[in-house]
Amino acid sequence: MSLTYLPRAAAAATAVAALLALATGCSGAEAPAAAKDAAPAAAPVSLPAPRSAPAPAAVLTPAPAAGEVRTEQGPFTDRVKLTDLKLTGTPSVTGHIAISSDVSDTLALEITAAYYDAQGRLLGTGTFRYQEEGEDSHAQEHHDGPRAAGDGVDFTVPADHLTGTPASAVLTIPVLVNE
Repeated sequence: MSLTYLPRAAAAATAVAALLALATGCSGAEAPAAAKDAAPAAAPVSLPAPRSAPAPAAVLTPAPAAGEVRTEQGPFTDRVKLTDLKLTGTPSVTGHIAISSDVSDTLALEITAAYYDAQGRLLGTGTFRYQEEGEDSHAQEHHDGPRAAGDGVDFTVPADHLTGTPASAVLTIPVLVNE
């Protein structure tokens, strides 16, 4: 080998040694478990953050009137018509919901109620779930009565684990899935 090629050969050998050192690790010690089990880096995927229903307000201002049932505006309230809303003594909220935006079948629907005392303080919540016939569902959540599209459905949102006697409620609709 001639002397003119020695610097290139040395540079190539150094580069190969550096790559081998990086591939095998310089210290010979075991890599931390998190580094060994980590998935290979991938290009970040830009998906919107999942939305969840907002938590109910801790206090309503102004305090609602006794027996009042409010509907909080949300992404689905313009697509439905809520009627016959009542706060019962059981306690629960009853009413009727019909889809007003289109005539497609409703596959899933969730209505939540936040229960408040006479001063407007949150006492607890409850949830009503509807799943159209033929969809996978639990027996207590499956409804064979009127369909949400067209005539609509009667619903009852029972209160769960209240810390007092409710004087009012606020309904939200966090889930509405149409065909």
